Amino acid sequence: MRMIIDAHSHVAAPYYGLQTEYFGTRLGAVFTAEDLIRNMDRFNVDMSVTFPLVPVDWLPGWMPMNKIVAEAQEKHPDRIIGYGWINPKPGRTKKAIEEVEACIKDWGLKGVKLGPRYDGYYCNDPRLDEFYEKVVELGVPIIYHSGPTGGNSPTAICNVADKFPKLNLIVGHIGVWWELLTETAWLMKKYPNIYTETSGSVSVISVQRAVEE
Repeated sequence: MRMIIDAHSHVAAPYYGLQTEYFGTRLGAVFTAEDLIRNMDRFNVDMSVTFPLVPVDWLPGWMPMNKIVAEAQEKHPDRIIGYGWINPKPGRTKKAIEEVEACIKDWGLKGVKLGPRYDGYYCNDPRLDEFYEKVVELGVPIIYHSGPTGGNSPTAICNVADKFPKLNLIVGHIGVWWELLTETAWLMKKYPNIYTETSGSVSVISVQRAVEE
């Protein structure tokens, strides 16, 4: 039986703008797991990979939101696959190792979300190697927010894939911009540990070309 999985979704975040009206939530309201599942049912989605989305300066780190994702996964284990958003930037790498262990070992989350653009680091910075080694040890994948900026570009992600061949990496948004979509497809052919998902992509035609590639 075919299963439809949304590989990129968020909960526990105040959503602003027109999308709130489309998704049926109040302007600035917190988007809950129940809101997500309601929309999954609306579009016949079986399960969703889910992580938090909130500006990091709103809270002392991501862990309070990760806890909400873990609780959502525990409440809806047949609908939600929870990932923890971790910030391993230089200066807090050891703290990030403690956080990722808590997310995976204590809370049962299934993977890691990294947002280099938002948290202020380059994903291929060698000072993050100790963190990546820990994720390899934990045996879970990483999904990156990716895009044209150097810190989270597909090329930077491939540097990590090359250094850590046992670490499965997901290029979020398939690179976002037109030329990066086909670049991501090429990297997937070269690196067996690179995967992607197509949320938030700017061009359906480019996604089709990437699939053909």
